[in-house]
Amino acid sequence: MHKLTRLGLGFLLLLALMVLGLPSSGWAAGSQLKQRLQALSTDNVTAQALLLMQDKRDSTGLNDATFLLEKQLGAQPDDRTVRMFYGYGQLFQAGDYLRKKNYMRAAELSKLGFYALDEAAETEPENWRLFWLRARMDAFVPASNGRCVVAIKDVNTLNDAVPASLKPMLTLMRARAAESCNDGNMAALAWKTLHEMDADGEALLENNAGTAPAWTSEEIDEVILPLMEGKG
Repeated sequence: MHKLTRLGLGFLLLLALMVLGLPSSGWAAGSQLKQRLQALSTDNVTAQALLLMQDKRDSTGLNDATFLLEKQLGAQPDDRTVRMFYGYGQLFQAGDYLRKKNYMRAAELSKLGFYALDEAAETEPENWRLFWLRARMDAFVPASNGRCVVAIKDVNTLNDAVPASLKPMLTLMRARAAESCNDGNMAALAWKTLHEMDADGEALLENNAGTAPAWTSEEIDEVILPLMEGKG
C-alpha cells in the first residue's frame, strides 16, 4: 500500500490508461494466419512466437513467446522483424499485468514494448512493412500515451508505399489515430473515405469502438508472411 501512496493515485491512473486499450482479442490469429504460421513454425522462431500470442489472456503463452523472441534477438540482434514482434509481446504482456492490477509492471513493459517498436521501424526505414506493424499497434492504443502522433506520421508515409489492397485498413488506422489525437476533420474524412470503398471498407466500418480488428487476408499476404520469409 505504501507504494501506491508514494506514486500517487493520479500517476497510477495514467499508467493504467496507457495500457488499458492495448489490443487484445482483436489481434488473435485467424484460422488462415494460423495455418500459414504453422507451416513456417518448424524453422521460424517468430512464427512460433506469433502462434503463442493468439490468446492475450494466456500468461504462459505470452511469456513463452516473449522468451523465444528475446532469445532470438540474442542470436540475431539485427533482425528487425523479431524485434518488432518482441515489442508486440511486451505490450500484450503489459495488458496481461494490467488485468492483474500490477500497474508498475504493466507500465514498465508498455514502455519497453513501444521502444522496441520504434527501434525496429526506425533502424530500417526502407522497410515499409515494419512501419505498417508499428502503425497497426499505435493506431488502436489509448490517446493518453501519445502514440496517435506516431501513428498518423506512419500512416501518411505509408499512403504512397502500400499496395491498393491495404488501403482500407490504412484508412481505418488513420481514422482511429485521428480520433485519438482529437483531429475531428481528419477522422471524419477518413471515415467518409472508408465508407466510399464499398465492400472493401464496409467490414471495417463496424470497427468504430477503437479495438484492433483481426488481421485481414491482405495483411497476411502483403505484410506478415513476407516478413516471416525474410523478403523485407
